[in-house]
Amino acid sequence: MSKILVPTDFSNNSYNALYYAARLFQNKECTFHIVNVCTGENNPYREKAKMESMQEMDALVHRLVRDVGDNKKHAFKKVPLCSEMTEGVAKYAEKHHVDLTVIGNKGKEEIKHILFGNNAMQLVREIISCPVLIVPLEIDFKKVDKIAFTSNYANPIAHENIKTLQFFCEVSDSVIVPMSIEENIDDALAEKNKATFLKAIAENSSKEVELPVFDGKVNTILEFVDLWSIDMLCMVYYPHHFFLEFIGKGIIKELNTKLNVPFLILPNTPN
Repeated sequence: MSKILVPTDFSNNSYNALYYAARLFQNKECTFHIVNVCTGENNPYREKAKMESMQEMDALVHRLVRDVGDNKKHAFKKVPLCSEMTEGVAKYAEKHHVDLTVIGNKGKEEIKHILFGNNAMQLVREIISCPVLIVPLEIDFKKVDKIAFTSNYANPIAHENIKTLQFFCEVSDSVIVPMSIEENIDDALAEKNKATFLKAIAENSSKEVELPVFDGKVNTILEFVDLWSIDMLCMVYYPHHFFLEFIGKGIIKELNTKLNVPFLILPNTPN
C-alpha cells in the first residue's frame, strides 16, 4: 500500500486524518498524495487559487513533519485540483492507482468539502478503485489492536479485500474480530461465503462474535465496538445490500456522533 490519497480542506479534521495515516503507516514506505480541490475548473483565477493552495499544502506538510518527525520512509506529493470535489478526487484516485484514500469526517463548516455525511458518501460511491478510511472527528492516534469486520455475507468477500484486511493487520500487528448479526435466516450461500472468508483470515483472526439485534443493527454494532474495545471498524460497500441499510436513512448522522474509531470501507470488487 504505497500510494495514500488524503484530500484536505486545511481544516483540523482533515489534518487529523493525515496525521493518523502518517502514524498508522510510520514503518511503511509510502507516498502521501495530498490533494486540495481549490476551485472549479472554469474559475478565471484558478492559477492564483492553485498557487495559494500549494502554499497551504507546503505549510501542512511542514506541520506534519514537525508533529511526527521527518520519516525517511514517507514522501509527499502535493496536488491542487480545479474540479468538482468528489469527481476530482475519485478520478485522481483511479488515474494514479491509489491504494487507500483517507478522509476526516468533518471539514470547515463554511466550505463543507470533507464531511462524514452526504459528501463522504459521495466519495465512497465515487471512489471504487480503492478502500476508504474515514477518521473520526479529532480522535487521538492509538495503536490498532483489534479490527472488527462485519458483514451479512450475502456476497463473497473479494480476495483483494481480504488482502487489504491482512495488510492492515500486518501494519499494526492487530487481529481481525469477525462479527455478524443473527438474522434468523437459513441462507446456505451466506454461510458458505462466511466459512470461506473465516478460513482465509484464520491466521489473523479471533473467534467470530455473533450477536442478536437488541436495539437495531446500528446500536448493536456500536455496542460491540465499545464492549470489545475495537480500534477500527471495517465493512464492504455494497450499493444495494447491508452497507446501505447500515448507513442509510439518517444513520450517518448517528454514526457521526457515536462512532469513535476509524471506519475502513472496502470496495465491492469482484473475486
